[in-house]
Order: sequence, then C-alpha cells, then structure tokens
Amino acid sequence: MEDKHLTSLEALGIAIRSEIDAQALYTELAARTDSDPIKQRIQQLAKEEKQHEELLKELYQKTFPDVPLKLPPSVLPSKMSTKEKRAKMSPLDVISFAMEQERHSREFYLDAANKTNEPSGVRLLRFLADMEYTHEMRLKAEYEMLIRYPNYFDSGVEPWKPEQRMRKK
Repeated sequence: MEDKHLTSLEALGIAIRSEIDAQALYTELAARTDSDPIKQRIQQLAKEEKQHEELLKELYQKTFPDVPLKLPPSVLPSKMSTKEKRAKMSPLDVISFAMEQERHSREFYLDAANKTNEPSGVRLLRFLADMEYTHEMRLKAEYEMLIRYPNYFDSGVEPWKPEQRMRKK
C-alpha cells in the first residue's frame, strides 16, 4: 500500500483486499483465546473490518460501475501469508503486526483522501482513516496488557498472579 502511483481502481482493490486480510487475522486471533471479553473485543475488530470492506465495495461500484471487481492477492507479507504461519506466531507478535498494518492503512486512506476530488469519497476515506486509528489504539491496549501480563490470553489463568505461570497443570 506504499505505491504513490496507484490508479483509483488499483487503490480501491488493494484497500478492499487489506480489509479482507485484516478480518482473517482478527478472526484467527480471537479463536486463540478462551477469554470471552478478549474474544469479543477482537471479534468486534473483525466485524468493523467487514463493514469497511462493504463501504469500499460500495464506493468501487459507484466509482467504477462498469468494471468488475478483481481483487489483488493478499497484501500480507510472506511470514503472515498463511493461516498456519500466523498460528505459529505468538499473540503478541500478531497484535504488533496488526498495529503496524492499521497504521499503514490509516496513512493509505489519508493519502487517498488527499488525492480524491469527490467530496463524499473524501469523507468516506477520512472516516476509514479515523477508524483504522481507533483500531490501532485498541490493539495497542491489548498489546500492553500482553506485555504486562503474559498469561492474558490464556484461559483458566488469572493473569495478574505471576505464581500461576510456575504451576504445572
């Protein structure tokens, strides 16, 4: 999403693909915890990414009504390219990566908004940029909890009790 010479058609395709990739990432991450509050927070991120996908598809349809939507391949780097590879990463690493992606998405949407002349398109892209920022901040809160409490994602463990990490199950 760094190329400054993308056409509007290409940019929308990449943005839609990015939202789909983020949904998969959050859905998989939510499945890795048995903590209902954490699961619900991460599932909410996936749900919002789905809403972003739909908004972008509507914009695509409005902007390019006669051009069939062809999405590019996943924009995830190779270390994150498959569900199996992502499953081998720690939740901390996945969240760190997701924060970085949210930051890049925000920059991408702000850049696209600055290049768009259509007022409703500008508003939509700025709205999406602001949403990506809120996602980054929510992920940052989860990241900080994992740093402070390494058992935060574990089920059946009170993460604030460090001695529980030393007990054998």
